[in-house]
Amino acid sequence: MKTSTPYSLKNGSNNSNGYYKDVSNFTDQVLSESEFHINDVIEDFEDFESKDVEKLFSKNMMVFEALMIGILWMNYIKRALKLDPESQKLLADLSRKRSENENLKPIVDPLRGVLATSVLLPEDPDSEEIPELTVENLDKLFKWLEATGEFQEELKHLRNWGDFLGSLSPQRSSSHLTNIFMFADWFEDVSTDALGKYTHNLEVFIDTNRNKHLWKEDIMLFTRKRSEYHLNMFGAEVMSREFRESFKSRPRKALLLPGCIRSLTDSECAASDTNLGMKCAGCNPSCRVNSLTKHGANGGFEVYVVSHESSALSRSTQNDRKELGIIGVACIMNLISGGWKSEYIGIPAQCVLLESCGCLHWMDPSEPSDINEDQLMKLLDNYNKTFEKGVPCASHSHGHKTVLTM
Repeated sequence: MKTSTPYSLKNGSNNSNGYYKDVSNFTDQVLSESEFHINDVIEDFEDFESKDVEKLFSKNMMVFEALMIGILWMNYIKRALKLDPESQKLLADLSRKRSENENLKPIVDPLRGVLATSVLLPEDPDSEEIPELTVENLDKLFKWLEATGEFQEELKHLRNWGDFLGSLSPQRSSSHLTNIFMFADWFEDVSTDALGKYTHNLEVFIDTNRNKHLWKEDIMLFTRKRSEYHLNMFGAEVMSREFRESFKSRPRKALLLPGCIRSLTDSECAASDTNLGMKCAGCNPSCRVNSLTKHGANGGFEVYVVSHESSALSRSTQNDRKELGIIGVACIMNLISGGWKSEYIGIPAQCVLLESCGCLHWMDPSEPSDINEDQLMKLLDNYNKTFEKGVPCASHSHGHKTVLTM
């Protein structure tokens, strides 16, 4: 187990099987409890969304989105209410330009880091007072989220909720927001009991390393709250359930790996560029990507390395979007946005979490992360076929697990 990491799915155990059991049971509990807390909210939102069939998701995904509103409100509304329009517009424009043009990164990111640290990061002293639950304040929260540059995919979904609540009377929208807030408050407490053992080191990790990230563009991602980690754990399970049948129906499967898992540097790696990502050339027998690529060849799935989440699937073809189902591997705070981006272009995704954070910007690179390969193989259509043919999956090959870094 890593000595310093924001989360660990193993939590001192030999594997993360316990986590996947816990998160599945917890997800069932949350979805059941939503019937009591926000059933009326979801029913009204379903009626609103049914006017646009292309946007309609399952009730479970709506519960996740409602919880996201509540958790983000609890964590950031006080900051959002202090953000002036000029700073908001500048930060949002910088984030937009950065996402549209990777070449602007060296210029834009330092400025974003300074502004985020000075404008977005400062928090009010703890207060029991809850800001007024109104559509107007919700819009201010959305603008604050936009300014961070960390919630682009989430906002595509949450703004539908803003439109929905804005279509209601002030009394009805306030009542719905109150119920969402109370549900999120319940979720925060219960998720700490159910999943807190996997994130118990988060606050210490942030406090210990905070100064290294001040004035840098990742400060807002680095300081995300514990309740958001639990929310995304729940969301990854809901998302996998939502898209499972569609994923299984696709004739092609691909594993998308984080860009920093290669054993070699960019200049040394012989991987070839494809429209879906970097394709391993087998140049280094000890490279993790090489190992997984060989398992993919035996098991009938493709393996690609994506250098950055924002560029994932951006060059996919129409055939890819008709044929492909993907398994995305990422850390907790990046997986949901990647899954929604995949869904947006018509490629159903399944989620596998890195078992601990392996980001080279956050962690000691000598302490790599890994994935639960049993979980990975269970998500693949050919799991049983692979074993029927006598081809070992990675987790059973010579008793080793493949280790991934991020």
